[in-house]
Amino acid sequence: MRTVSSYGVELRKQNIPIRQTLDIYRSAVSCLIEIYAQIWDELAVIKEPKKRFNTAEHLVHTTKKNAARFDFDLRFPKMPSYLPDTGYLSFCGQLSD
Repeated sequence: MRTVSSYGVELRKQNIPIRQTLDIYRSAVSCLIEIYAQIWDELAVIKEPKKRFNTAEHLVHTTKKNAARFDFDLRFPKMPSYLPDTGYLSFCGQLSD
């Protein structure tokens, strides 16, 4: 079993750009959680975790070979590519609670 710990740090008012970034980040993760909640029945059928993760990622990212089903890329166009990973893992974490 792996032990993970975290701690909170108060952001003061001088960090206004960080607050705006956190607001956008939280909105994006919330959007991803809603998307994954809508289609969880489809994802739950996939037993292999890596394949399930890749399928979830393809639902929100458009590439040359893949057309996304949801408009995440349009709503959050400059979001780093690892963010949907965080959203997926957050959603899975909520399922295990």
